[in-house]
Amino acid sequence: MDFSSFSIAIHQDINGLTGDVSGYGFISTMNGTDQNAFIPGGELTFTFGGFTPTESGVLPQVGGAAIAYTGGWVNLYVDDSPEITNPSNPTTLTFANTSDGDLWLALVGHPDSTTADGITLIGTVLGSSALSGVGQLDVIGGLAMLYFDTNQMEDGADFNFTNSFSQFNPTGNLLNANGTGNYFGDSVVPEPATLMLFGIGLLGLAGITRKKVIS
Repeated sequence: MDFSSFSIAIHQDINGLTGDVSGYGFISTMNGTDQNAFIPGGELTFTFGGFTPTESGVLPQVGGAAIAYTGGWVNLYVDDSPEITNPSNPTTLTFANTSDGDLWLALVGHPDSTTADGITLIGTVLGSSALSGVGQLDVIGGLAMLYFDTNQMEDGADFNFTNSFSQFNPTGNLLNANGTGNYFGDSVVPEPATLMLFGIGLLGLAGITRKKVIS
């Protein structure tokens, strides 16, 4: 793997009736480079949803078994007009301010070919104070699709991802949680750091150019 990113803040919601998982977050680090360097004057955010438990309506609970999910999608957006002033605080994030900008990557859950249900995500309750998730994703679109549609991860996926949640809102409610996450993958360029500093920068300039033309 030659690409990694870290999210300092993710908010996750689980539907109390269906068990479906959704949420949004902020990408703070890519390949060890912080957000101010890989996209100066801008931000990279994401939204996700559509992860459905294989057992309809099952919800995470302390002492409960791991939950398998199918489906799911993740969209990453590059924005040259950032609104998020304190990304380390998940309460400053909303679906609206993490889903604006240009679509940088569109991904869907990668169904595990070794499972009958095509599982894309496994969610686990850790003790009495944390949630954890692990899964895989496939690239299907976005401005950076060319760089990351590689099928180089296990089972032919494009990305592995993990997340962890230890803050619950309200306290103790596993259905509404804040936490952090990681994405790992392979790119098709020899120097991913250059891709981050140059490629995303160009996307930001493209957005500025479009605004100038429109105005």
